[in-house]
Amino acid sequence: MNFDEISELTSPEAKEAAKKAQANAKAEKVALAQAYARVFSTDDGKRVLEDLSTKFIYNNDTSFDAKNINYESAYHNGESGVVKFVIQQMQQARVI
Repeated sequence: MNFDEISELTSPEAKEAAKKAQANAKAEKVALAQAYARVFSTDDGKRVLEDLSTKFIYNNDTSFDAKNINYESAYHNGESGVVKFVIQQMQQARVI
């Protein structure tokens, strides 16, 4: 990369384009968080989220006699991570 290429990246036009892209990305993130909140705030959504939380967070233990305890615990952690992500998105929507 030479100096001219670096200058192009820091030009006012490039900075403006970067700001627009950042604003669009933020707007999309906000809209998606609000969509999660709408979906899981209905009676059916609350019921499904409660079931997912029960199955994949609260009752998601790895037994000590598992064949591969590291694999199984990582797998369960991934399952609970998805449910926690949904909950986090709903909380984000409340803050926005």
